[in-house]
Amino acid sequence: MELLIIIVQKVDYERLSIVFKQHRILATKFETEGLYLNKRNVTLMVCVEKEREEEILRYIKQNCTERVEECKVSEYNGRTIVDVVRGVKVGGATVFKIDVDNMWKF
Repeated sequence: MELLIIIVQKVDYERLSIVFKQHRILATKFETEGLYLNKRNVTLMVCVEKEREEEILRYIKQNCTERVEECKVSEYNGRTIVDVVRGVKVGGATVFKIDVDNMWKF
């Protein structure tokens, strides 16, 4: 059994959650926020049998897309920290996989 921790942008979560529900993939959802861009994210925890891992990763790849957005970021210019508008790659998904030896439901 595997625990997948999946971090996606909120706009990507909308599509992904529909697919997860259609395929009966149970997840625990946390509202999170990145520190660099201060964008809202959703972090999902999914405990899944190893046989379904590739299927879930495929759904994530199909529904969470990378894109470039103009974002205000803070940078140090040698004297002070200033806000600068930059094209930043956002979206996609970050997935962590943790092996689970035991899981109990009470």
